[in-house]
Amino acid sequence: MTHISGIRIEKDNEGRPAYARFNLKKHPEILDLLQRIGALEMEDDFEKEWGKGLSIEEVRKEMYKQIDEWFKK
Repeated sequence: MTHISGIRIEKDNEGRPAYARFNLKKHPEILDLLQRIGALEMEDDFEKEWGKGLSIEEVRKEMYKQIDEWFKK
C-alpha cells in the first residue's frame, strides 16, 4: 500500500485495517467530505441554542410588558 503523508491506517488485533486517521491540517478537504456525508456537524450546541434566543425587539417587548404589569398593581 502506498504511504501518504498525513494519513495513517490502523489495524485491529487480527491485522485487518480498522481505522483511518487523517491529519486535518494537511488534508482539510476531509472536513468537507465529512460534512457532506453528515458525519461531522460544525455547529456546536451553543450556536444552536443561541439561534433560538430572543431578538432585541422581543426582549424590549417582554420588558415593557413586565414593567406595565408592575405599575398596574
